[in-house]
Amino acid sequence: MPSITHEGPLDLVRQHPEIALELIPGTAGVALPARVAVSLAPTDMSAVVPVQYLADMVVLVSDQATGEPVLAVIIEPQLRDSEAKRFSWPVYVVTARQINKCPAAVLIVLCPDPAEAEKCRQLIRTGHPGFDLAPIVIDSSGPPGRDGTADPYLTVFAATMGGIDLESEAGARRVLDAIASTGVSDADRSRLMTIMLRLSSDAARQILEAMMTTSEYEKTLAERIHDQGMAEGEAKGEAKALLRLLAARGLAPSEAQRNQVTSCTDAAQLDLWFDRAVTAGTAAEVFAD
Repeated sequence: MPSITHEGPLDLVRQHPEIALELIPGTAGVALPARVAVSLAPTDMSAVVPVQYLADMVVLVSDQATGEPVLAVIIEPQLRDSEAKRFSWPVYVVTARQINKCPAAVLIVLCPDPAEAEKCRQLIRTGHPGFDLAPIVIDSSGPPGRDGTADPYLTVFAATMGGIDLESEAGARRVLDAIASTGVSDADRSRLMTIMLRLSSDAARQILEAMMTTSEYEKTLAERIHDQGMAEGEAKGEAKALLRLLAARGLAPSEAQRNQVTSCTDAAQLDLWFDRAVTAGTAAEVFAD
């Protein structure tokens, strides 16, 4: 199963595909129309032969006026250098062009460790004259958005890559401000916070959670749901609040777990489940006991 380090940056791109353009230095020399439409594209890079190549993410940039594709961006989180990728990455680039009928395609590799990233930057020679691939590699030493002055999603992206020190109050504040200014729904904002909390060290998590409870920041989705539940009555209200939070975070409880919640009259137990549901990755983690 992919780790949160692998999936975190991809979740940001799923929510805001426009990030892909900001990750390409000078848009890789590709001339883009004045107005473009950006969307996710199929990640299946399989050819007719029975060999399957699946990219982690493909973002398609199209001319907004004509709908014609102009650029395919392949995004590959890679936690360490891999010899196998030296053969599959060139396939991704040429196949993305073919599948999307696109004149240009670029490969972005996300590798937080600068030492491993340097290995991923090595030129991949295909043997054909003039047809070599130099991956665009982003690591923790200088991801776009690191200075906190860019698009809020880029700031959050920089944090997922380790480019912002979340163990400092200034770094944590910068990321919380960025999440607050994305203008997304409560559920999406909760997902962004969940990504950051799960990627953070214990020390950074404590700082983030402490700052989230201050009046300086708007209440989180979990707090608003909890307050609504308390207004409806102690145990019954907390049970409803817990189920709403699980639904908002995409943690679907089983029928047995749902029955556990609705039949529980112990406010302390419901509080424990609710607190776990704020950061848990699965419903099973919430009801682990």
